[in-house]
Amino acid sequence: DALPFIPVPVPGSGTKTPAAKTNSQDKESLLSLISSLSSSDPAGLNADDPPSDLLPLISALASSPSNLLTTRPVTEKDLAGKWTLIYSNSGMIKFSQGLTGLASTLPNGSFLSLTQTLTHNSYASDCLYSESISAGAGSIVSATVDGDWNLRSSVSLLTGEPCVIVNVEPLNVKHSGTTTRADHWKSVRCMNMLNLDYIDGDLRIMRG
Repeated sequence: DALPFIPVPVPGSGTKTPAAKTNSQDKESLLSLISSLSSSDPAGLNADDPPSDLLPLISALASSPSNLLTTRPVTEKDLAGKWTLIYSNSGMIKFSQGLTGLASTLPNGSFLSLTQTLTHNSYASDCLYSESISAGAGSIVSATVDGDWNLRSSVSLLTGEPCVIVNVEPLNVKHSGTTTRADHWKSVRCMNMLNLDYIDGDLRIMRG
């Protein structure tokens, strides 16, 4: 998939590294387009194929000086914080209606939101996904996926160019008082290894 998801930090979630001057018109156009796609459909999981102008906007941002990847090496500190999913066209995420797949399996289930909290220090780098699912009649099911994460340098299979991969190793899926090992939970694999295509002070674009 060309654009698995675009997370943005939750307000007040922590300090982000200031980015270079942003191509504000492209960024505003991208966020406005995503807002229209997900206004009544959280993260656009039920939307059709991405509109034709979505990927060109992402390409423009990826090559702009506001992208930290174009100016210096990106570190774990640049990604540390709490991020929320605002759009995805990942086939697996759409099929599962989220990360855990509970929205597609629970009676009257529907995806509400997904956040990713990344922490990093000299001892450990932890990842925590928190997903909310509506189960109908005002009932909300909360699920979490915990694990470890790191950044890896690699070479893109598509372009042959150097790239940065965000590698997540999920450990446990928890919901409704139960805990299951993540390696027994197929749907969470879709976000285990993703290319980092763009990052600035408050926007991150990933590709798988």
